[in-house]
Amino acid sequence: MLLRLYDIQAGEIRLGDAPICQIQLAQLRQRVGLVTQDVQLFQASVQDNLTFFNSNISNVQILETLELLGLQDWLRSLPHGLDTQLGSDSTGLSAGQAQLLAFARVFLKNPGLVILDEASSRLDPITEQLIEQAIARLLQNRTGIIIAHRLTTIQRVDQILILENGQVMEYGDRKSLAQNPESRFHSY
Repeated sequence: MLLRLYDIQAGEIRLGDAPICQIQLAQLRQRVGLVTQDVQLFQASVQDNLTFFNSNISNVQILETLELLGLQDWLRSLPHGLDTQLGSDSTGLSAGQAQLLAFARVFLKNPGLVILDEASSRLDPITEQLIEQAIARLLQNRTGIIIAHRLTTIQRVDQILILENGQVMEYGDRKSLAQNPESRFHSY
């Protein structure tokens, strides 16, 4: 609903001070970055996969972002660097590398709102540490919505919302919920 892939049936969602139904779709989608657990790649170069074919994003921006995410060694290992061709089935990438590329995409987009939907659920511990560092950098001065089953993923959040079968079961400040023995979050 936030990206207007579905129409809102009741209520209102606002991005900043504007109802999302009043924001042009292209502008709305530019202001929101999404990282899911399943990264979709194009049968194209690393550069095109990072920029979504946007020629306004320079190689310098790409290289700075990859360095920030700790991917410079991986990039150097590729036979043709940014021009290396990737398969749509993630050929040549581990699940963690594909996930880090998805983070790099969002960094390059520079949205005000970031949605992380189980973004670290399929990772090995070393890559998860890189992802955690990337999340910390990505969420600086941005609003984030983090959807997660792993409690380690949500240790940095301010507010917790627990859903069960589509119903809000609990909502509140993370620290308060963690300290309240009657809270569902406390029992997790």
